[in-house]
Amino acid sequence: TVHDLQHLTHPEYLSAKKLRYLSTVIPRSIERAATVAVPTEYVRSTVVEAYGTDPDKVVVVPHGVEPTLGGSVRSEFELRRDYGLGAGRVLVFPAITHPHKGHRFLLEVMAAHWDDPDLRLVLLGGPGSAEADVAAAIDELGLERRVIRPGRVTDADRDGLVSLAEALVFPSEYEGFGAPVIEAMALGTPVVCSDQPALVEVVRDAGVVVARDHDAWSGVLDEVADRRAELRGAGRRRAADFTTAVSGAALLAAYRHVRARG
Repeated sequence: TVHDLQHLTHPEYLSAKKLRYLSTVIPRSIERAATVAVPTEYVRSTVVEAYGTDPDKVVVVPHGVEPTLGGSVRSEFELRRDYGLGAGRVLVFPAITHPHKGHRFLLEVMAAHWDDPDLRLVLLGGPGSAEADVAAAIDELGLERRVIRPGRVTDADRDGLVSLAEALVFPSEYEGFGAPVIEAMALGTPVVCSDQPALVEVVRDAGVVVARDHDAWSGVLDEVADRRAELRGAGRRRAADFTTAVSGAALLAAYRHVRARG
C-alpha cells in the first residue's frame, strides 16, 4: 500500500533521514509487489508516472468511514461550554501541525478576511514540525482569543465538534486522500478545502473547493452560509461512496487481483 508520494512533491518538509528512507524503500517495495494499493486515482497516476509502474499493477482502495461515526457525541451545549466556543460560528480544522497542512495560511486568511469577533477556529490534532510556527502565527496575527487549540481530543468530541461546525476547513498543500473531509461530509458538515488533486477527486462538487489563495478564501464562509442545505445534502451523498463496506470490497478485489496476476 502506498498512501501518498509527498516526499517527491514536497521534499523540503521532510528530514534528510526520512527523505532518504522513503526514496529508497518505496520504489523497491513497489517493484517487488505483485499489486500496489493506493487510496485515490491521483496517487495511482503519480505512482505510475514516478516509477514507470505497470498501470495494471496499481489499484485504488479508497478509505472508508465507519458507520458508527458520530454515534456517541455530546450535546452542542456541553461542547461549546467545555471548549470555550461561545455562541458564535465555529470552524474546525483537524490536522497535526505539519507544514503542508496549511495552518499558517488559514490563520492569515482568518486575520485578513474573517473579522467576526465571535467566530472561533478550532485546531484539532497533535504537534508536528510546524508547531512553533503555528503558535507564533497565532500570536503575531492577534488571534489568541479566536483560535481554540485543545490538541488531541476523544473521537466522540472530535465528531461532535465537526458536527456543530459551520464548516470543516482544509487548506492542505498535499493529500493522498483527505479522510477528514469525508468524515465531515458524513456528519453533515459543509467542507471547504484547497484544490489539491486528491481533495478535488474525493470532494468533487459536494464541497467548496478553492485555490490556495488568500483572496479566493476570503468569501468562502458567505458561500457556505448561502449553500448550507445544498452542501449538507451533497456531502452526505458523496460520503456514501466511501463506507467501510466499499473500502473492504475494493481491498478484496485487490487481493483477487494479486491472484489473477499469478
